[in-house]
Amino acid sequence: MAQAQREVQDLNAGLEERVRERTADLGRANEEVQRFAYIVTHDLRAPLVNIMGFTSELETSLAPVQAFIGRTEETGDPVVKNARLAVLEDLPEAIGFIRSSTRKMDGLINAILKLSREGRRSLKPEPVDLDALLHAAAESVRHQIIDAKGTVTIKGKVNPIVSDKLALDQIFGNLLDNAVKYRDPKRPLSIRIQTGEEPGRSISIAIEDNGRGIAKQDHERVFELFRRSGPQDQRGEGIGLAHVRAMVRNLGGDITLSSELGYGTTFKVILPKDLRKVTGAD
Repeated sequence: MAQAQREVQDLNAGLEERVRERTADLGRANEEVQRFAYIVTHDLRAPLVNIMGFTSELETSLAPVQAFIGRTEETGDPVVKNARLAVLEDLPEAIGFIRSSTRKMDGLINAILKLSREGRRSLKPEPVDLDALLHAAAESVRHQIIDAKGTVTIKGKVNPIVSDKLALDQIFGNLLDNAVKYRDPKRPLSIRIQTGEEPGRSISIAIEDNGRGIAKQDHERVFELFRRSGPQDQRGEGIGLAHVRAMVRNLGGDITLSSELGYGTTFKVILPKDLRKVTGAD
């Protein structure tokens, strides 16, 4: 019995050391990503601001030309006819496309900055009642679930853990938002949350839904920045799951998914019980 306990202790110690090494590697990788994100967003922001500014000037300059053309009589002259068409229809449409594209680019730049800022944020390990946190996260989407004629159940019980509460709020808030957003309209929404113990002083939280599911070839793709799966009928830049995975790994954990297209998806988050063991904080 004593030998078995020593073997378990040795196994846990080895696992914690591997987690610390992996977290250090991720920290160095995050620093590189942050530097890259700063350079990219800075270099993209300047020309984007110029494009937005000149687009506004074009709109301002176009207004008096439109007013003048609007007061002229229509003739059979093809030159005048093409000029009216260009000023009153073609140019406003082109400016609209430019504005739409710049708004999209601005959203993507903000998404990169959001990920970069999350990587720079100092983690604050504190005792967290995971059961209460999950119930609060479910309550935050209660109205959307009711609108979808759905239900959410939470099962399992784990002792309080030491982790970063803000990051956990964001992680599970994102996952529940996704479950609601990508529900299958042909059936009432059902969300099941299951917590449990995992080997190596870790806990797991599985969020299962009966939504539209994710095709097998997209199981890894959905965690990539700006990559999305399935019909693009929902608003978003494709950063939600990339952000979730970055936060989970920043906490010394990992996230996986299992899904079948047309039947639903389960995201499983594995976290250390004590973030201080990972970060070396007191």
